[in-house]
Amino acid sequence: MSDHKEKRGSVMDRNGMTVSPLELEGSVDSDAFETTGQRIWENVRSVLQDKMAETEFSRWIEDLRLVAEHNGAMILAARDLLAFDRVSSQHLRVIEKLWASGDPLERPLKLICWRNAPADLRDLVDDPWAVVETAPAAEPQAPVASSGAGPVMTFDSLVTGPSNDIAVTLAKRIAAGLPAGTATTLIYGPPGTGKTHLMQALRQEAARRDTGRRIVYLTAEEFMSAYLDGVKARDTSDLKKRLRAASILLIDDLHRIAGKPGTEAELYQNIREVTSNGGQVVLVGDSAPGEANGFGQRMRSEIKGATAVEVELPDTGMRREILQRLSAHIAENHPAFVLTEEMMQRLNTGIRGPGRELTGAVWSLYTEAGFGERAPTMEMLERIIRRHAGEQKEPSIEVIKRATLKVFPIAKTDLEGPSKMRGFVYPRQIAMYLCRTMTRKSFPQIGRAFGKRDHTTVLYAFRRIEGELGKDQDLAADIARVQAVVHELMESGQA
Repeated sequence: MSDHKEKRGSVMDRNGMTVSPLELEGSVDSDAFETTGQRIWENVRSVLQDKMAETEFSRWIEDLRLVAEHNGAMILAARDLLAFDRVSSQHLRVIEKLWASGDPLERPLKLICWRNAPADLRDLVDDPWAVVETAPAAEPQAPVASSGAGPVMTFDSLVTGPSNDIAVTLAKRIAAGLPAGTATTLIYGPPGTGKTHLMQALRQEAARRDTGRRIVYLTAEEFMSAYLDGVKARDTSDLKKRLRAASILLIDDLHRIAGKPGTEAELYQNIREVTSNGGQVVLVGDSAPGEANGFGQRMRSEIKGATAVEVELPDTGMRREILQRLSAHIAENHPAFVLTEEMMQRLNTGIRGPGRELTGAVWSLYTEAGFGERAPTMEMLERIIRRHAGEQKEPSIEVIKRATLKVFPIAKTDLEGPSKMRGFVYPRQIAMYLCRTMTRKSFPQIGRAFGKRDHTTVLYAFRRIEGELGKDQDLAADIARVQAVVHELMESGQA
């Protein structure tokens, strides 16, 4: 009896994704107990796609193949050792639970690396990826939005602004087959700023425009794994053939092969072959050409000779648009999941890192709100911010006043004084509002800090700003600007 309960219980993978095997049953129609292995695997994939981030699913789960029933077990194959290790360590427990819930014959599921598959299994089954690799490129199908996955990585879903507009323009030119400077391009910038999204958008757009072009995308880790597997087998011809036939070769996370001279030399030779055949190579890394340390002389020369464009941290306006787009995407399938103006503003100021950290906080809030089934609250949001950003030091009233004076061209006497001119009242009320929302000071304490005003004046200012915040975008932008300066002052030690 206890075994039966365990089979039906919820399970969490290493990334914190919680699923219940009952969700698998709920996703199947009247043929729920059909014994066809492939049908069961497709249902498992469907649940995983619904619950995982799109990048994680596409990189590690989508490429798995259910290949055969062999020696009493259903064999699930990963293409290479990198994928095998990642799925084994991060996702296998959830996959096994979902499979057990969906298979009425209770056949065990076994994950293998196809390159290490036993000979009798290889005799039984052809290469599961052979058709995928040799088929001519087809125009991509319009992806189906899922409630638990982020928007598909296209140019349309990429938030574009001052921090990335040059890189986006260059990527679009490459996708369109237009001249884009040198045959090798380097896109670089801090982690989490959307470089992988940009690469995937380029990949999709290039395939959509010209299905005859061969587009090859690999992370540096995937390249390294494939190369090392070839070295062990004393045959790297498959990797060379795959890469050198590329019209566009995309290599993500280039910095990960720094300090690995054998892998670097192999990549360099493949880059030179692609470009000499008229192809385009796009490299993505964390560092500018002059700061790309750990590479040999030839690769450094290749990087420095590339057309290089930077992707920077998004500004406040882009961060706000990231929040709006992601929350709208989630709300398409979960109408209860609504981020108010106050919530978006709090996220924008509470999560100070790149866009990836901002979206991670939204997905955590989605999970906290019952996977979008309940409306998120400020209490939930504050827990998420503490979880992602850690406990933050509270600014003083004086720091908030100093930040307000940096944003608005008025004197401190005007901010604290009795004048009723709108040019003074507006920033004063913003400062009072932030003193209430960013600190634990009471209305009387705030009033005394602003020319010994009565607490009712501060209460009026707070309610007025709070009431207008959701309707006035200029007001929200001004508040965000002051909050940003507050954080800058605190981070620089001027608090």
